[in-house]
Amino acid sequence: FAKYVRHFSVPLQPLCAFLGGVVAQEVVKMAGKFTPIPGFLHLNAVEALPDEIPADCEPRGTRYDNLAAVYGHGFVEKLHNVKHFMVGCGALGCEFLKNYALNGVCCGEGGLLTVTDADRIELSNLTRQFLFREHNVGQPKSKAASEMAKQMNPAMKVKALEMFVGTKTEDTFDDTFWMGLDGICNALDNMEARFYVDDQCVKYEKPLLESGTMGPAGNVDPIVPFKTQTYRDGGQADEGGGIPMCTLRNFPHLPDHCIEWARDQFELLFVKSVKQAKKFAEDPATFIAERGTSTDDAQSIFEVRGLLSLLNAAQERSVQSACQLAFDYFHLLFRDKIVDLTTAFPEDARVVDPDTKQDKGAFWSGHKRFPKAAVFDPTNETHWKYQVATSALFAAMLGVVPQKQEGDDGYLKEWRSQKWCAQQVAGLKVPEYVAGGVNTEGDAAGGGGAKTDSKASLKALLEQLEAFSGKPLPTLEEADFEKDDDLNFHIDFITRCSNLRADNYQIANSDFQKVKLVAGRIVPAIATTTAAVCGLVMLELFKLVLGKPVEAFRTRQVGLAVNTYTSFEAQAPKTFRSGVEKKAPKAEELPPDAFDANGGVKPEYVISEAYASYPEGHSVWDKLRVTAPTMTLGAFRDWLKSEHKLQLKTWGFVLGWKRTEDDAGKEMRVPYSCQVYPPPVVVDAALLPSLEDGQGDAMKKIMGSATIPQAQKMQYLNAWQMAKRTGMMPSAGGEAITLDMTLKDILMLMEKKADKAVQDGTIWPKWGKAISGLAGRKFWVIPADQTPSCNTMPKDGSDPVDVRYMARLEIPLDEVAMPSARAWDMSVGRQRRIGAARVDRPPRRPTSKRAQLE
Repeated sequence: FAKYVRHFSVPLQPLCAFLGGVVAQEVVKMAGKFTPIPGFLHLNAVEALPDEIPADCEPRGTRYDNLAAVYGHGFVEKLHNVKHFMVGCGALGCEFLKNYALNGVCCGEGGLLTVTDADRIELSNLTRQFLFREHNVGQPKSKAASEMAKQMNPAMKVKALEMFVGTKTEDTFDDTFWMGLDGICNALDNMEARFYVDDQCVKYEKPLLESGTMGPAGNVDPIVPFKTQTYRDGGQADEGGGIPMCTLRNFPHLPDHCIEWARDQFELLFVKSVKQAKKFAEDPATFIAERGTSTDDAQSIFEVRGLLSLLNAAQERSVQSACQLAFDYFHLLFRDKIVDLTTAFPEDARVVDPDTKQDKGAFWSGHKRFPKAAVFDPTNETHWKYQVATSALFAAMLGVVPQKQEGDDGYLKEWRSQKWCAQQVAGLKVPEYVAGGVNTEGDAAGGGGAKTDSKASLKALLEQLEAFSGKPLPTLEEADFEKDDDLNFHIDFITRCSNLRADNYQIANSDFQKVKLVAGRIVPAIATTTAAVCGLVMLELFKLVLGKPVEAFRTRQVGLAVNTYTSFEAQAPKTFRSGVEKKAPKAEELPPDAFDANGGVKPEYVISEAYASYPEGHSVWDKLRVTAPTMTLGAFRDWLKSEHKLQLKTWGFVLGWKRTEDDAGKEMRVPYSCQVYPPPVVVDAALLPSLEDGQGDAMKKIMGSATIPQAQKMQYLNAWQMAKRTGMMPSAGGEAITLDMTLKDILMLMEKKADKAVQDGTIWPKWGKAISGLAGRKFWVIPADQTPSCNTMPKDGSDPVDVRYMARLEIPLDEVAMPSARAWDMSVGRQRRIGAARVDRPPRRPTSKRAQLE
């Protein structure tokens, strides 16, 4: 009882913030639409109190006396000298800055709060981001909010940045920056950025204070190295299971389908098109050969037509050529592709079973809407604004106009009118319709349509493309999608493109703000929930500074609308252990006597496959640390064998991800890798038969060659077959991986290969490279799902077992040892993994499965 009543007279700021949000929401409920709390609300956080009563609790006449009355002045001093990083400065960020200022966080000589947000203040922000006033509209959020926080507490040390946090800013947020932090606080509005920061916290072993809101619901998630699950592993809400590609491609029926489709067109027109143009310029013959042998004629026709328009515009770069390129794409996207679809499937088309010939009903039924092709109308607001936005983006790509700079509120102001658009369109040529194909893969009712001679169309287009072979390509600049700048034409393009698509299919249009939310994947917030959630997050920060055990941390869910406030112990990290997987063969592959009386497969027919985890019981936080950057590939193989009793089998280094579709037509990421071990065979072109030889003669020469090692003959045959198709012998250039090559040099080579794969379009731009920015790094971490393939080497002579789960691999890039990753003592009962990577973990009692709201 004494523990509860000891601080009744002390107003603790984090709890005041929480209760303020709850009470404010209750006031809103008094309007009559919702039911207020009908009784007594009690919430305690006794786990956040010090284990022992501090000896330095007496008042000293400072603004922190109430905080010191509970935690002591020594604790307040620790808060003063915290080095924290806050990512985002919107609704959550403003509330956190206020809480930090009032509690003295980062207000000492050794303290520093780094705040970053690339967004600028809009008028609509003022309703929920309370540190901003009307005179702040147009100013950087991070700087305006930091200035307001300093007014609350002049001692606060804040460094405000206008930058995103992601792979493209790792030159600023580098190893030294992350390793110098005590912790990170997320104040983000999208999942992609959350996942990135979570991955960095795992990499650098930093605590993360994660929270989120959606309307009146909110969540708090403390992430503590080695003690709790990561954010990615914690069962958080996904952004959605994705929309089938067949729906996006041909059969949208909701506004969101059109927005997602338009977002993809942004990448296609302003990112991928540049990569394709560069790839064509580097090797026209190979590019044309690949398109000519593609199995997806519809996509190849679309890409080649777009490339022809871009190459034409690039020959004579001007505002007019940029407008013509935009005009070409208007007809390609909203006229020609619709005509292709309605030609293949007329309005009265029927679905006929290909086997039984049975009529299964009308093709255009259910969610399928029969589309109508667009005709450009310069008086239609959607049409002319599309033309303006697309022309501006293409003009920037071509270098005709400069790229939009931060704070340039007058960017291309004279373009933004119907009159300007009408003047430009008057001199443009309406492109001729070119029949293309229709891809309905992934749609169960996609059969039965009329066929067009897409091969002939593609052949004619490729002949036109050959005319550009050898012509120089000027510098083209890709667009870097930015949702938070309303004047850069990015969201404007997606809005107009989405609504043109919606008009094709008679779907309701979407306004600018909705498109910004959906395309930018923004999670909305309200002030009451934000205040309540951020108050609870501060309690988790206090626990971190106190060095509390994992049992004290709380995952919390709040629901201000329905008055639900739940807390769970933070979930322990998921561990990986060795085991045996049992697989039952397919029924048709088994004899009749393989089944028991109940129809199940008898145990003796079930295949048992053992798998290993190394180290046993490791989690995502653990890693194997290579001892030196000068270790060679051969020494690495021997190190795994001697130190860890693992036999290195293969190592395919993931450079990035390609895009494909599953059977249901949903988008999938497929790793694109480069073989590292065994070192790949380097084909000597001098040993290959002449390209004049036939397949049989070439095979005889290769198989009968005494110079080509027997184990490499198939590689040489494959190389000859590729050369035969392309008409080009393999190049002898490039660096070859050998056992004597250092791991650092291999990583540098992988970065070069990843850069090239991005440039030639092999790696899908949306997901980027898996390795980048090695220059200046102190180490590189290979994720657990990309580690080399190994076997165990049992001492008892038993059969080796495949290692299915292997801890992350850390490869140093300089000789400087990595400093301790913890500023606070969070290592209770836990050793960091070094060398052989022993683990000492305290026992954990079962905890409730946590839920997650965004």
